[in-house]
Amino acid sequence: MSLFRFDEDLGYVYLLSHPVESGFPASASQLVELLEQSEHADCEIIHANIGKLFSATEIGDQDSLAVAKAIDASIAIRVDDANMVAEARITVACGGKMVSVDRAAKALADAGVKRGINQDVLEQFLGQQFEQPAGMVYEEIVAHGVRAKDGTDARFVRLCMTAQDRVLSPQTKDGGKVDMRDLGAIITVSPGSPLMKRVPATPGEKGYTVFGDDLDPKPGRDFELQVMEGTKLHPKDPNVLIADAKGVPVAVPRGMRVDDVLCYDCVDVTTGHVEFDGSVIVSGDVKDGMRVKATGDITVIGFVESSILESASAITIMQGAIGRKRSEGEDFSCHIKASRTVSVGYAQYCHIETSQDLLVDRQVLHCDLMSRRLIRIGKGEKPRGKLIGGNVLNALRIETGELGAPSGTRTRISIAQNWHELKEKQEEFKTFEKRLSDKVVEITRAKIKANKSPKTAKRDAFLKKLEMSEQQLNQHYKRNQRNMRLVQQKLARLVKTSRIKINELMHPGIELTIAVDSKQFTRIYPPNMVKLDEGKITQHFST
Repeated sequence: MSLFRFDEDLGYVYLLSHPVESGFPASASQLVELLEQSEHADCEIIHANIGKLFSATEIGDQDSLAVAKAIDASIAIRVDDANMVAEARITVACGGKMVSVDRAAKALADAGVKRGINQDVLEQFLGQQFEQPAGMVYEEIVAHGVRAKDGTDARFVRLCMTAQDRVLSPQTKDGGKVDMRDLGAIITVSPGSPLMKRVPATPGEKGYTVFGDDLDPKPGRDFELQVMEGTKLHPKDPNVLIADAKGVPVAVPRGMRVDDVLCYDCVDVTTGHVEFDGSVIVSGDVKDGMRVKATGDITVIGFVESSILESASAITIMQGAIGRKRSEGEDFSCHIKASRTVSVGYAQYCHIETSQDLLVDRQVLHCDLMSRRLIRIGKGEKPRGKLIGGNVLNALRIETGELGAPSGTRTRISIAQNWHELKEKQEEFKTFEKRLSDKVVEITRAKIKANKSPKTAKRDAFLKKLEMSEQQLNQHYKRNQRNMRLVQQKLARLVKTSRIKINELMHPGIELTIAVDSKQFTRIYPPNMVKLDEGKITQHFST
């Protein structure tokens, strides 16, 4: 027979009779032991009342017989600062009632949590009350918001090959052999041929917080197809660009154009200099002293020997470009310049300049190189070509297998040199800001002086003119501030992205300048990356 009685309404465990009256239990410690062995073991013992039971000589009232109390489980909800996660915390019951699903749902509602509740996780979380010891505190994330999914920018998918693709894809002969000079037929298109498809930008997907607030996505940037010479939009699909003339397709960043094509077996004294409004393909060599200038791509399957090539598009030289060794102060006899990418097998004693990327398959010897973006010497994901001697006059990034030569050949490299140009612009904007500030002070003084004068039509007209001037100055100031921010961002991005990656060896004799810091290297180094860190040139070695 139990010594105890549990009152569900009040949540207390009572001793059925006073120890003075029944003579049992005989001591406080015996009573505590009996409680811990009973069905009310999880309840919180009221030690103060138990002490009074065994210190009193008289029988007290009913409340004095309360020896333990049942404590219900509690639940608390915490939402993170971003309102994207709701975490529930339960303190396990001590002999009292557990947190039910309905009670948990009410706690979430009281905390304002409306969306993203994972019912399965919540039920498993509540079920742990059967496994956890009394009084234990445990927690779990029971609701997640959904972040807005930003839209994707418009994309442009080419639907045809270009002359450069043809050069980089030699034909396979019988037996699996590849003939590097057999590049198949010249890539041409006819009117109506599909050239490029535009995949429109997407608006993104909305998200929400656990409070139920909607999160708007950032829509993707939309760009239109560029309709250029020899092209037009498809009459039934404005997202498809088609040819409007017969010729060679040339890719541009957001479109295509169709060039007339001029083909030569080679360019020498029998053909004379070539200047053409379109693309030029030379299946052989460009001989010594010749000049080829084109508005489209220039593609040379053979060699370029001490010649000048200029293109408003891309230049591809399959074999290589070779000039003559120059004397001090002289220009190289081989000069290659393109507005877009230059691809060449190898180069020696050449000046090569591009507004985009310079890609060399094997090696560069004693050349002057200029690129607004990447100079890569070698093929594949880990280029292993060689850059020896000469000057890199400007680039953003360089990647090569070897830099310099074991003999210590002097190799001068300057990258991120448009830092100086950006700094000059920054100073110009600062000077302009000061001029604007001086003008604002002048207008403010003029307004104060005018307001002190007698009110006349002439004075009012003058004040109105001052207000208009002030508005114009504010517009100039906002525009100047925006330009200053843009220049600062460009400077930060330039310093962050400018680097040289050496995949095999860095030899002595390297003179390097990144932005404004310079350093000379006089020993051999293993694979490393050189970049600017807090304004100083530093080397980072792979582990």
